Amino acid sequence: MIPAEPIVDVHGRPVPWESCLTLNNHWGYCRSDHDWKPAPVLIHRLVECVSKGGNMLLNVGPDARGRIPVESRRILARIGEWMDANSESVRGCGPAGLGRPEWGRWTAGHGKLYAHVMEPPVGPLVLTGLDRDQVGSVHLLSDGSELPLVDSWTVVGGRSRAMVSFGPQLEWTYPLPDPVDTVLEIELR
Repeated sequence: MIPAEPIVDVHGRPVPWESCLTLNNHWGYCRSDHDWKPAPVLIHRLVECVSKGGNMLLNVGPDARGRIPVESRRILARIGEWMDANSESVRGCGPAGLGRPEWGRWTAGHGKLYAHVMEPPVGPLVLTGLDRDQVGSVHLLSDGSELPLVDSWTVVGGRSRAMVSFGPQLEWTYPLPDPVDTVLEIELR
């Protein structure tokens, strides 16, 4: 289980916690269980755990000969590909202290904020909870390319809100650079 909110003690201080998940529906190898969780689901759950101050333990069940099933290897390879490009946004990170945005999750660490964009916006992406004057720069974590801060006449309070565009034109928002989780690295002023 992943809690709905970060876990805190009676004094409101964060309490370390961990969620243990499986790749399918069994804790050990089960020859007849072919209900594999797709890598995007597990990546989203990892980010959710980190955004709530937790850790995710992923259980992998080898067969009777000690072999990891082929589908498990495929899922783990896909998660590994995503981690190769985006691990800085989860390793050593935790909650950002911002509410959950409609488009995904926030994490924070290494003196930066990370926006995990899992749902494409319509128009520019509003960096929910941030004013434009708070943001120094925004980059795609996967390749370091800078995303421009933009204004939009379609967003109430558009000039004061921090917004970015993913394309050369303000209204271009689809597809996201990573359809699973596009991670933005944000440096504050």
